[in-house]
Amino acid sequence: MTYTDTDETATDESPAAPEEVEQTDSELGRHLLTARGFHWIYGTSGDPYALTLRAESDDPVVLARRIRESETPLWQSAAGAWVTGRHGVAAEVLADPRLSLRHADLPGPQRHVFSDAWSNPLLCHIVPLDRAFLHASGADHARWERSAAPVLGAAAADGHRKSAERVHQETADGLGAAFDLMADYSRPVATEAAAALLGVPDAQRTRFARACLALGVALDAALCPQPLAVTRRLTEAIEDVRALVGELVAARRAEPGDDLLSTVLSAGSADSAGSADSAGSRAQDALAVGVLTAAVGVEFTAGLINNALEALLAHPRQWALLGESPELAAGAVEETLRHAPPVRLESRIAAEDLTLAGQDIPAGAQVVVHVGAANRDPEAFLAPDHFDLTRPPGPGHLSLSGPHTALFGAFARLQAETAVRTLRERHPRLAPADGVQRRMRSPVLGGVLRCALTTSA
Repeated sequence: MTYTDTDETATDESPAAPEEVEQTDSELGRHLLTARGFHWIYGTSGDPYALTLRAESDDPVVLARRIRESETPLWQSAAGAWVTGRHGVAAEVLADPRLSLRHADLPGPQRHVFSDAWSNPLLCHIVPLDRAFLHASGADHARWERSAAPVLGAAAADGHRKSAERVHQETADGLGAAFDLMADYSRPVATEAAAALLGVPDAQRTRFARACLALGVALDAALCPQPLAVTRRLTEAIEDVRALVGELVAARRAEPGDDLLSTVLSAGSADSAGSADSAGSRAQDALAVGVLTAAVGVEFTAGLINNALEALLAHPRQWALLGESPELAAGAVEETLRHAPPVRLESRIAAEDLTLAGQDIPAGAQVVVHVGAANRDPEAFLAPDHFDLTRPPGPGHLSLSGPHTALFGAFARLQAETAVRTLRERHPRLAPADGVQRRMRSPVLGGVLRCALTTSA
């Protein structure tokens, strides 16, 4: 196993990258097992956050409620993190610029070695995901979001609607009497939409889809150790998609188009405008946006589609109401983002000593928002456990408040709205054939393994 300790802002024009750090299977496996062991140890006391990280058989909704209903709005878990499930505190945390995805005193890869595991296990970055740009600074993420806005922003959604409808209708019409929602619909349409955004050539679509599938565990892997084989596939997929996107970026630099990568390349970087290395910086921004599209955009979108259909089919009156009023598709997706967010946990690191919700948080401490718990806070939402696609506007859910989810929020919304409208129109008698099976070790995404449906109940 090889992890690369290169600065994620390096470009071809940058100085030589630092030497790579290699881990054998034995070393990596021991690291993953150690982290897993601490989750189990802390969970034996009944700590709801530790049990959430274990992501085994406990009901995630019950654990979320326990996190939210703790005596203090922000409390320290036995696993070391400060945790909240209260909507007000969660919104404050997610908006605080003093909290970021990175350790301020760890400029290289966000990777911890358990040298003092008992006193300081550091369970906030289980494996380094810098090569996938998942642990970049807030300033980087903000710049990428600005650069990608002409293609990924809310104002651009209508321009993608016709192509989205075509892909969804073709996919829906190809479904048999029984199918798996994730494998046969949600992930294929999300992957196809992402590939189209990036301008992935037809000859590379299979390679891109394979990489996206392996990258689907990325957000979970940051907080919950995955099996060794899964971790190896993840890191290999990161390198493969970097190579693929890198090739596309080089081609767009030579011959720009109207795709996402060309848009980011033309947007430039405010930090390097007019400087000698501005072209290299723009290329690195395009690489980052492209890799994040594969690593986050696809799984986030597929998860939102799956969660929306699962919720609608579990509430037959809501499914019928959607059929009567197809324009409620947007409301169904918005309610899904609140009721069953495709990203449940947001982890941050304090860049300095600070006080939150009356608690003194030291620099370097981990602060975790349980988005799923906050989105069902009765202090913020009426009848929060009820799924209602006609829910009137309220204080707002927090499902698009993270840098990753904000970048792909409009893209995921469009795909999910198109999915629920298309499936309701094309297959009005859609029904569950069996219970939804979710991945173990998936506390962040609640990743779906299987969701069997029939088109003629």
